[in-house]
Amino acid sequence: MAMTLQALADGNFRVTQELLHPVVYLDHWAVRLFSHDLPLQDRFVSALHRSGGTWLFSTANLFEFVAMTDLTQAAAAEKLLFRAMPLLYVADTTLDKGFLIPEGAAPHHPDAPKEGWMLEELADRARIAGGSWSLHRFVQDAIKHRDELLPIFDDMKASVSKAVMSQTEDQETTENAKKFVPKAGMTLRDALNQELLREPHVNPQYQFDENDAVDLIHAVPSAVVCDLVLLDSRWCHKLESAARRINKAGIKGKVARSFSPKTVAGFLSALEAP
Repeated sequence: MAMTLQALADGNFRVTQELLHPVVYLDHWAVRLFSHDLPLQDRFVSALHRSGGTWLFSTANLFEFVAMTDLTQAAAAEKLLFRAMPLLYVADTTLDKGFLIPEGAAPHHPDAPKEGWMLEELADRARIAGGSWSLHRFVQDAIKHRDELLPIFDDMKASVSKAVMSQTEDQETTENAKKFVPKAGMTLRDALNQELLREPHVNPQYQFDENDAVDLIHAVPSAVVCDLVLLDSRWCHKLESAARRINKAGIKGKVARSFSPKTVAGFLSALEAP
C-alpha cells in the first residue's frame, strides 16, 4: 500500500508513504468534482483501489481550499481523501525532492510549514482516532489557519510569476527560448519546464500571471512523477504539445497522460484499464 501507519512505544504513530504506480494527480477543480459528484467519486475510488496505485495530493491542492475558505467543500474533500486511504501520498511539490526541483528547495517564507508536516498531521489524527486512519478536519483546519497559510500561498504564486516574467527581460534568454528544441540527454523535468515556459518569450503580449504560476505548480511535478493527471483544458493542451516534442527528441522518461474537464471519462477509463 502507498501509506502505512506504525504505532510507536510512546502511544504516538508514524506515517510513511511510497509512490506506487499508477500515480494520479487531480487539479483543484477535479478534487472538487469528485468530492461532490458521488457517482464519479464512487467510480474514481473504486478504480484507484483496484489499481493499487497512488493519489498524489499536494500542498497546492490544500492551499487552493485555504484560498476559498468554504468549509462545506473542505469537508467534502476530506470524505473523498478518507475513501482513498491508504492509497494516498502527500507532498509539497514545490519544495520536496523529486518533484518541481530534483534536490528540493528550502522554504524562503519565514512561516512556511516544516517538511513532512502533512504526514505529521495524519499521524496525529490517527492517534486521536485510536490507531485508525482519519482525515477529520484535515482541510478545514488548514482553512482555520488561513492567516498563516494564505500569505505563504500568495508569496509562492507571486514569486513564481515574477521569476518567469523577469526572464523575458533578458534578450539572450528570450532568443534561446524561441529557438528551444528538446534534445536527447536532457532530463524530462528540464525539457518540460523549458517547453512550458516558452510562451512569454514567444508572445511578448503574454503575461505569465499568478494563476499561471499555480497551474505550473500543478502541472510540472505531476507530469514528471505521475501516470495520469487531470488539469484544466489550457494546461492539458500545453502538456500534450510538450509531450509530443519531448517524445520525438527521445528524452528518457514519460510525461503523464493528461485529461481535461471534458475528458474525465477518459481519465477514469484509463485508471480502470488493467
